[in-house]
Amino acid sequence: MSSTYQQDSSLTPQQFADDPQNRMLARGPRVRVPAEMVRDIALAASGLLNPKVGGPPVFPPAPDFLFKPPSSYGPKTWATSDGADRYRRALYTFRFRSVPYPVLEAFDAPNGDVSCIRRSASNTPLQALVMLNEPMFLECARELAKHANDYTAAHNDDEAIRNVFAACTSRFPNSDERSVLSELLSEQRARFGNELDTAKKLAAIDSDQASDLAAWTVVCRVILNLDETITKP
Repeated sequence: MSSTYQQDSSLTPQQFADDPQNRMLARGPRVRVPAEMVRDIALAASGLLNPKVGGPPVFPPAPDFLFKPPSSYGPKTWATSDGADRYRRALYTFRFRSVPYPVLEAFDAPNGDVSCIRRSASNTPLQALVMLNEPMFLECARELAKHANDYTAAHNDDEAIRNVFAACTSRFPNSDERSVLSELLSEQRARFGNELDTAKKLAAIDSDQASDLAAWTVVCRVILNLDETITKP
């Protein structure tokens, strides 16, 4: 919460010339948030986050094979949580020392079998694949899509895009960004209008709204996967 930490990360030529390594702390750091916060941002932006504090650990979705040999030293029990517990903060995710939770591990959370004095912060294609396809992130995209679809009904597509973008990045999109996202939305509506079964699977709903919700789900997946969504400016 210090004023030094809250400084903008933008760099002027003079600042770079005087202090290229930022030893004088004249600017704030621009870093990807820690692994737990990556997941919490998606849950919070979608409105799914359960803010409950304290209590026992929870078991969000994870692949079954992780808890069976040879991935695990022996068979382990992973009873996936339902209801509100499914959407608790990543801080409460149960982790076996020998089987780290894959979503957190992809974003550089340390293993539980060794001490760690400082986390690394990598940027890999695997992280983007996690945010696009992991079940919990997909659920967040679907929930955001429902909000966007409702917002469109009350206002219009452009306002819905602005609303979703702001929920994820804490700012409104510029004209170029709105144009790209609007074009993507139109393309996906046309696609899912001809692929209703695929739309129902992606949107996880069996109704006449599946095409629109699937199109919005694709757009929301893109926005959730933006570098800016999970990076502290």
